Amino acid sequence: MTISSEIIIFATSRTTPFTKKELLDYLKAETENVTAGTTNVLLTRLIETGKIIKVGRNMFSISDNIKPTYEYKPSDKEYEMATSLQKKFPFVNLCVWKANAITPFMQHIPSTSFLLVDVERVVMNSVFLHLQTLYPEKMILLNPSKEDCERYLNMDNAVIVRPLIAEAPMTVYQGINVPTIEKILVDIVSDKEFDYAKGAEMYHIFKNVFEAVDVNQKKMLRYASRRNKKQIIIQILTSNNS
Repeated sequence: MTISSEIIIFATSRTTPFTKKELLDYLKAETENVTAGTTNVLLTRLIETGKIIKVGRNMFSISDNIKPTYEYKPSDKEYEMATSLQKKFPFVNLCVWKANAITPFMQHIPSTSFLLVDVERVVMNSVFLHLQTLYPEKMILLNPSKEDCERYLNMDNAVIVRPLIAEAPMTVYQGINVPTIEKILVDIVSDKEFDYAKGAEMYHIFKNVFEAVDVNQKKMLRYASRRNKKQIIIQILTSNNS
């Protein structure tokens, strides 16, 4: 995540204006090698673009027109699994995340809470076997069929190992890959694991996400094209905006 994004997150979280010192203290706690000079330059740019406004002498606030950046924060268990996989497969691109990331944006809340391990196809089987050894108490599924999803994904201990699509939009959180909101939206449209969120529920999810957080539509549609879902997502967006 960029320092500019961190500034927006900080400003959005504030209920009152903030000073440069408060911002710098936050950035030093969240990022590495940040300086007062860098902070001043980035803050000035955000003011010039209208994302941050100056409300007094050395007092700043988020613009009313700015939506916060979506930030996926993994649980301790997800972080533990991801770091373990990174250690075992140091040269492999992977992303560990929970399906209930979409729950806050849903109208009907499902009881399911399975874990997804998106990993390069060439090592899927090796990752699957490693997780079976590491977590014998969990139901580890290797790229399951639609029928398997219906049968097992109501279990809280289910973990799905599946192929990571090339150029999937991800970001880094404390040293591990996590999904961006653009990846999550395209995946729930594309994947059988999210059949429970299809139909009218899908339109609610998109509407609620777009109202709540900033979505890079260009990034989302580019990824959707790679998954042959661009027209479906355009249809959802058009319907929600009509």
